[in-house]
Amino acid sequence: MTKKADKIKEIHGVATRLFARKGYHNTSMREIARDLGMNQSSLYHYFAGKEEILYTLINDAMDDALGTLEEICKSDLSPHGKLNQVLSFYTNYYAGDQDRLRLLVNEQGNLGKEYRQVLIRKERRYVRLIQSILKDLADEGRMKTIPPSVATFAFFGMVHYTIKWYDKNGPVKSGELADYFLEIFTEGIFI
Repeated sequence: MTKKADKIKEIHGVATRLFARKGYHNTSMREIARDLGMNQSSLYHYFAGKEEILYTLINDAMDDALGTLEEICKSDLSPHGKLNQVLSFYTNYYAGDQDRLRLLVNEQGNLGKEYRQVLIRKERRYVRLIQSILKDLADEGRMKTIPPSVATFAFFGMVHYTIKWYDKNGPVKSGELADYFLEIFTEGIFI
């Protein structure tokens, strides 16, 4: 990794933490620079402004996750296997990094229209991927007559709401949480 790439990674880490804990509007470029031990003017060497930092953080997280989800969907796994892999990965990815999830859920609306449009297109790709797996399950007769869009958004709601209650340092680790979500989502809670 180059020196510049290392510095950008460091900026990302500090900005993610500050935006997630204080909120985008309550975090200044001056504060980000101070936490990095650098001059505010030096921060502008890497990013045009605070909005670009936020966009980059959300966009990169979405790209990382989308890449993995698309690989799973292209695999030779059965639709049930794909669903298990996608739901497990998505839960681990976002519940395991609560700060990143907070930005995705809470701060996206602070971006300008052009940035939001890019992210909305990516969100639609997420939805289409999961809906395609659910449609394949329905076509195989392995899914109840629940509209795939309802099931898809129920899953996103289940994972995204973890920022309100889940403590990754608590008794349930993210891998266990993914297993529980997978079971609840695919099998229900009744025995």
